[in-house]
Amino acid sequence: MPRDEPSARGHRPFRFRTAEGLLRKAEALGLDLPFDREIDWLLQPTQIASRRVPNRMAVQPMEGVDSHPDGSPGELAFRRYRRYAEGGSGLIWFEATSVVPDGRSNPHALVLTRDTQPAFRALVDATRTAAEAAFGPAHRPFLVLQLTHAGRFSEPGGRHVIRGACANPHLDPPHAEIAMWRDDEIDVLRDVFVDRIRLATEAGFDAVDVKACHGYLVSELLGAHTRTDSRYGGPFENRCRLLLDVVAGARDAVPDARIAVRLNASDLVPHPYGFGMATDGSDSIDLAEPRALVRDLVARGCCLINVTAGVPRYASHIGRPFDRPVSGGAVPPEHPLIGEARLIGLADAIQQACAPVPVVGTGYSWLRQFWPNVGAAVLRRGMATFIGLGRGAFAYPDAPRDLMTRGAVDRKKCCTTCSRCTEMMHRGAMTGCAVHDRAVYGDN
Repeated sequence: MPRDEPSARGHRPFRFRTAEGLLRKAEALGLDLPFDREIDWLLQPTQIASRRVPNRMAVQPMEGVDSHPDGSPGELAFRRYRRYAEGGSGLIWFEATSVVPDGRSNPHALVLTRDTQPAFRALVDATRTAAEAAFGPAHRPFLVLQLTHAGRFSEPGGRHVIRGACANPHLDPPHAEIAMWRDDEIDVLRDVFVDRIRLATEAGFDAVDVKACHGYLVSELLGAHTRTDSRYGGPFENRCRLLLDVVAGARDAVPDARIAVRLNASDLVPHPYGFGMATDGSDSIDLAEPRALVRDLVARGCCLINVTAGVPRYASHIGRPFDRPVSGGAVPPEHPLIGEARLIGLADAIQQACAPVPVVGTGYSWLRQFWPNVGAAVLRRGMATFIGLGRGAFAYPDAPRDLMTRGAVDRKKCCTTCSRCTEMMHRGAMTGCAVHDRAVYGDN
């Protein structure tokens, strides 16, 4: 092995001005990075559960940390989703919204209840109105609301008290006391999820996501191999029970609801503490269970899968390759292109397992001005159905409109993956792009 091989594969910030430079680096890393010179695939319409979607570009769920005290969306939330709608994305995935107040990941996260539902209905109406004003009635974006319970990461009152599905040495602070969820409490929460799916559907969302990623409660249960004497832990069918029961329960109780799932294809947390991992305790991914789960989800009526990976509190670069970690965070051991290729491959694997149900791919923001080229090639190869951006949408919400009108994005407006939006969220500050939306978020 050449002496410089470890550093050649190590972390480096984005420094590519040309496509040739990007592709040479991918080749040097031994990666097959899809890339097309034409981006027409991004602009093609498609369908989700017989509903037409105007293009293949998606906004990923990114929390704004700007709700009113009751959990209803605040003024900046309305601004954020109007900007996404005016920017032209065909699929807008609304941010994490807790099903109960004490399941919020921070005190300013959204909460959907009977009392806050009218504000969510107003948010849907404002988003649709903005899209129609910008593009006409034929352009109707598909709107998804993400429902969640933050589980062990809940901080509803600003104080973190860990309440988990099982102990996890990779996530638990040393000597921490962990309160465990009882089965009967999870039973109650299952019914709450179904009720909130009803509320979201009545509010006008096209689909409702049961969040099963990033170590939140539903996701944590998928990897709860060490949870014993429980209907929600141990064997595969028990670990998947809450997610599958919510999806099946919604199908029966809310026939008009379309159900989506944002799913960790792999936690990248070693077995027996993570989902989608080889059982030898290594960092190797094993997709046998994730593939089986998505087939079960589709059989129960799930119409859309959004693929991600990792637990940000454990290894934040897995789901979001970046140039700079959050302040005080560790520099990742791998080149961001390796993470990009991993996310593309995971979405591809799940897309093949659940076809023809559409899959949203994630993690494209680090690619800057080249994300449309990589995304178009992914679509052409059938490796995903939508290309999603989270941080990239914070920074540059009108990128889809520029692709529609100019055929290219503006490099200077692209996300710099500086992690400042994540830092804001961790501090509980209102969150957006401090670089490109400086007037609103520059001082946060």
